[in-house]
Formats: sequence, C-alpha cells, structure tokens
Amino acid sequence: MKAKGLLFGAVVIAALASPAQAADPIFDKSSGIDLDANGIAFMNGLYSGYVDLSKARSSAHDPFDGEHFNHKARRAARRSQVDADWVTDRDLHAADATELSAAIDRMRTAFDRGGRSLAPGDSATAQVSYDCWIEAAERVKIGTISSGNSDVTRCKAAFADAISKVEAVANLSLTEVAGKVAPAPAPAPQAAMAAPRPFLVHFGFDSDALSASTMQIIDDAVATAEKHGIVDFSVTGHADRAGPEAYNLDLSLRRANAVRDALINRGVKASGISVAGRGEAEPAVPTNDGVREPANRRVEIILL
Repeated sequence: MKAKGLLFGAVVIAALASPAQAADPIFDKSSGIDLDANGIAFMNGLYSGYVDLSKARSSAHDPFDGEHFNHKARRAARRSQVDADWVTDRDLHAADATELSAAIDRMRTAFDRGGRSLAPGDSATAQVSYDCWIEAAERVKIGTISSGNSDVTRCKAAFADAISKVEAVANLSLTEVAGKVAPAPAPAPQAAMAAPRPFLVHFGFDSDALSASTMQIIDDAVATAEKHGIVDFSVTGHADRAGPEAYNLDLSLRRANAVRDALINRGVKASGISVAGRGEAEPAVPTNDGVREPANRRVEIILL
C-alpha cells in the first residue's frame, strides 16, 4: 500500500531486517486466524479468502499487507462491512490503475444487482481476487516483483472468472433475478406479456444516494415499462438492521423517494408512482439486529 514508503520509517526497516525478532511484535498478521465466522455466506467467503491472502503475504515477507488482509479477515468474521481496496489506496502504474478502476466498477455493478446474495461464494472470490490483483500490481510498480510475476496473472484471472459467474446470475432478466427461477418459455405471439418482477436498486451503508450503476437499473425499469405500456409504479424502500428501528424506517423512505425522483426525472408521471418505506421489517436476507447486510439496503420497483 502507499503507506509502505511513508508511515513506518526506520522502525519498518529494522523490522524487515530481522523479521523473526522484530516484525511479529509490530505487525498483526494472525489475529484473524481460526475465528468463528458464522455470518452470511458472502462474509464467510471473504473471511476464508482474506485469511489465505494474509498468510500468503506474511509468508512472502510482506508484513504490511499480511496485517492489512488479516484485519479484513477479522472484520468479515465480525460481519462488519469489508470493502475492496480503492485504486487510490495503492501506488500503481497508470495503465494498471485504469484497468483496476474498470474492474472494481464492474464488480460494484454486479453487487448492486444483488450478486452478493445471489452468488455469495463467487462474489467473495471476486472481491478477494481483486484485492490480490491490486496488491500484486502495486508490488510491480514499486519493484518488489517483476511485471511478469504470476501473482498478477493468477489473481487477475481468478477475478475475471469469479465476476463472470456473478454477472451470469446478477445480470439475468429481472424476472429471473427476483424469482431465482429458470427462464419461462417464450409466450405465444398473441399471448399477453406478464409484468416483470421487482427491479432491485441497492444502496451503500447509511446512504440514500444513487450510484451510476443503480441509475442504469432505474433506466431499465423505465424502458421496460414503456415497452409494455405500463404507467404505474410501486416503489418500496428497505434498510438493513444496523441502527435504530425508527431511523431505518426513515432511511428506507428516503431511499424510496430518491428512486421516485429519479423516475420522475426520466419522464414517469408522479401520479403514477406509489411510495412506501418498510424499514428493517422485510429483509431480503434475515440477520440479527445490528448486522450490516448489503442485500437488505434496497428499493424494489414493481411495474403494476
């Protein structure tokens, strides 16, 4: 990480010069090992992946990233939010930064479409592989490995494979995503088209802001409504169980109103939109109270 050259100075040099005697007391590389990870499948996958990544970096005499990934494993075991590394967190060649920026946008789009709940194992593999890739790319930039090192190739390929599997589920037709069923046979030419199941718009933690990828989902909802001549929309907001119940009810309504405003900006008549907030009462993924769950931070758009 960028902190490698900035934060620890002479202490780090001493630690690296004698890893057996000095590195272990300074760097926390093992506190995440053998924890009881009993969260949802996505978080369990992150925990296992980050433990393995921490061990790999520690055994390669990289205490900085060994500690970094160990802490991510600990957060996953606690079922706290664990994000992929930002491109700006790493010292990268410009070409690598561009490629990794596109990759993380691709991953966030798949996650926003419900990938973490629909394909939790592959989603966790995608995020851990992305972090492995970006960390290896930084080591190329700072010269600790060569540009042809297998870590870059291996982690990049693992990310591409996993995210393709997530997209294969998350980018199905909206009827398939909502119902998790096989595609229905094409209707006879004269048969009436059934209205699609809910369009799912996901939000960041404690946020009612719409991202570029969620705006695309709203665009898809409007385009589908126009295709079928539908003018009435039901917009229902939801929240996860982190935070007070009354606050989450208000947050879910704010999310629903943000989607309502976006629909109106795209030409949908306000009189055709009904809005409701359910707070934490109807989770897509049941959790204990206080647990942050990305799949539950959503608005459901139903074409009536």
